[in-house]
Amino acid sequence: MPAGKRDYYEVLGLPRDASEQDIKRAYRRLARKYHPDANPDDPEAEERFKELTEAYEVLSNPEARRAYDTYGHQVPRGGAGTRPGGDPFGGFQDIFEAFFGDRFGDPFFDLGRRRRQPARGNDVEVEVEIDLHEAAFGAEREVKVQTIKNCPVCEGVGGTGTRICGACGGSGVIRSVRETLLGQVVHQQTCSACGGSGQVVTDRCEECQGSGRVSEVLERRVRIPAGIEDGMRLRVPGWGHAGEPGAAPGDLYVNVKVKEHPELMRDGEDLLHRVSVTFVQAALGAEVEVPTLEGSERVRIEPGTQPGTTLVLRGEGMPRMRGGGRGDLKVVVDVMVPTRLTGEQRELLEKFEAASGEETYNGRSGSFFDRLRGVFR
Repeated sequence: MPAGKRDYYEVLGLPRDASEQDIKRAYRRLARKYHPDANPDDPEAEERFKELTEAYEVLSNPEARRAYDTYGHQVPRGGAGTRPGGDPFGGFQDIFEAFFGDRFGDPFFDLGRRRRQPARGNDVEVEVEIDLHEAAFGAEREVKVQTIKNCPVCEGVGGTGTRICGACGGSGVIRSVRETLLGQVVHQQTCSACGGSGQVVTDRCEECQGSGRVSEVLERRVRIPAGIEDGMRLRVPGWGHAGEPGAAPGDLYVNVKVKEHPELMRDGEDLLHRVSVTFVQAALGAEVEVPTLEGSERVRIEPGTQPGTTLVLRGEGMPRMRGGGRGDLKVVVDVMVPTRLTGEQRELLEKFEAASGEETYNGRSGSFFDRLRGVFR
């Protein structure tokens, strides 16, 4: 026995007459215990794991085990250490089974019999533009969607006749084997000759020129829900491009753009409107027309109303998409100061100013800072 090389049965903690099931169970138990990922702070775990794997690869192979039982470590590893039948994964399939179970391992390693699953179709995006009223109460839109669908003549196959792909033997994948410290590793990639289907078309379809796909422009009616906001995206399942035969189609995504309203500005679930009144109306009081989503409404401007005062119309805002109800319409008062005065107007204002005192302006309630906040809120 080479110096430092332990007996494989000792490594796995088994007697020399251990069964194949005993060997597999011992390896699974020890592999979990000594896997490097499970022992990040143990520098010797990796070497121990390699030793376990080497012992398992030999003892789990009946031919290699007989040679080891006869000659020990003096048998050169290679032909006798490879599983009969050309199974290049050998112990690596069992390594994955040890950590993930047989259900996970089988699809990964049974490449010769398992083909690539058909791919789901790609998604499609369109954009629709609506106005604020439609965003508030919902709408319907006809959208044109250019999609790729399976050819109706060949049903997406690409032709009327097929044969097994000679490049991959019908498996849909090409495999290559390389040696590593832990044994042989198989690399697989989708077969370029058949695209992973395992079959090659012999009689090309004239409708789709062998592609199995045709382009089609469809008109779809999309429902825009009430309360939707600018930039939101709606998903319509199954209205995208067709998938490969046997796979689901993609989805349609509708990007919603809400046009700006000339008089109403959205702030979440609330609406804002700025109403302009003269300084005389603000001083004496007045009624003004305010636009809402359902027409105009008269609003009372109380005498002495200050610039920036906000009047709230409850329930006149946008519908809430979740929870029901509606937001508010907030009316911000702008007081217009005259910029062009006639001589008579100036004279009248000067008389008014002369007749006014501090009580004319300070009679309203609230401190100076309260009134300042009212201007900027």
